[in-house]
Amino acid sequence: METNWVKLEKVLRQQHDLTGQLMEATRTQNIALRQNDIDALNRIIADIYKFSTQMQQLEQQREQIQGRLEDALGLASGATLQSIAAKAPGDLLFRLLSLRREMRHRLEELQQLVKLNSLLTRNALRLNGALLNVFRKPGGATYGNNGRVQDTGHPASTFNKSV
Repeated sequence: METNWVKLEKVLRQQHDLTGQLMEATRTQNIALRQNDIDALNRIIADIYKFSTQMQQLEQQREQIQGRLEDALGLASGATLQSIAAKAPGDLLFRLLSLRREMRHRLEELQQLVKLNSLLTRNALRLNGALLNVFRKPGGATYGNNGRVQDTGHPASTFNKSV
């Protein structure tokens, strides 16, 4: 059972480190959104996807290790990390709870960064839509009654041909 404790701490540390990388990538995404740097955004989104995939794999490993610990400790299936850590030997209890607390803080900060980036993305889409509408004559509705796209706007002439 001792090795399961070591494995659990290792996986939690890996998740902790990966969360830090996700936060850094999200901050970089924020800068790229503010600078409207599409190339940087594409690179960052690829990194975030890679980190997310790694996090899913680590989460599966953590759940498996916790499941083995639940069985060994006689805990109900789906026990919280806090209840499992309470039975940890020696100072491992404090290390696990410290990792849990730090992860929680990082994830809360990451959630705020994601919300901010989402807001910046929506604003950029709104701005791009407004810019596109500058070059269109007013037209009908975007969607017709049948649910199909109906674009009656025509590109606006940029030259005054009345001369």
